[in-house]
Amino acid sequence: MKGALPLESKLKSKNRIFAYFPIYIYGLIGLFFTVIIGYIIRQEAIQWGATNEEIARHLPGDEIIISPMVKTTHAILINAPVRDIWPWLLQLGHKRAGWYTDKGWWSRLVKIYYQLIKNQHDDKSENDQEVTSANRILPEFQSLKVSDTILDGPPGTAFFIVRSIEPQKTLVLYSDTHLRYLAPKWIRDNPKFGIQGELTSSYILEEVGENKTRLILRMRANYGPLLFRVITLPVVYIWGELITARLKLNGIKKRSEKLHYQK
Repeated sequence: MKGALPLESKLKSKNRIFAYFPIYIYGLIGLFFTVIIGYIIRQEAIQWGATNEEIARHLPGDEIIISPMVKTTHAILINAPVRDIWPWLLQLGHKRAGWYTDKGWWSRLVKIYYQLIKNQHDDKSENDQEVTSANRILPEFQSLKVSDTILDGPPGTAFFIVRSIEPQKTLVLYSDTHLRYLAPKWIRDNPKFGIQGELTSSYILEEVGENKTRLILRMRANYGPLLFRVITLPVVYIWGELITARLKLNGIKKRSEKLHYQK
């Protein structure tokens, strides 16, 4: 009987592995197609709505990461003056006004991701997974200064630092946490893998006519090592740029124009 216990334990361990085997297979298949699709739609992901001049231009925040491995530029025309757009930028962030993505499926996916992160951290706290976007100006979040922290997930995970801010004109955010969270905890926390990265996210407002403003969003990033970048870059292109950046810009446009027309 004593010898049977280790054997029983081994069988249970093997059964657990085989039970999760389909999940691993589906995960690998999903990752494979994400990589392929990501590189196919790369051009759509790195520039949306921006003119050639806006793409080529040096913008505030570009000086932080001098030679980026990844650079994207998106832009949108908002039929509102800068004064009706700026307050929405000041309150961006998790546990603040959100990211204005306005899609239920996006919020559900992000909530699942937050739960996975919390499980990895053995975090039992509640209410840090809320994924909502405000539809009004929140006075308590209208004061923002350099070095302030803006969460992009549950506390202890990804966050931005305000690197520069010029009222009514530019807001530049910096992060050295986001790209690391593309890897599971056992990889990103193991120094042997050398997972590292940094990015900037710059919001630039330019009035182009009466009650017309261009909102430009520039992202620049460096990260590695090479294999990690090759595998995860399509996720950055698809989820971060093709989907989230567009939803965010459209969400800011909708709110800003509504605020302007209500005056």
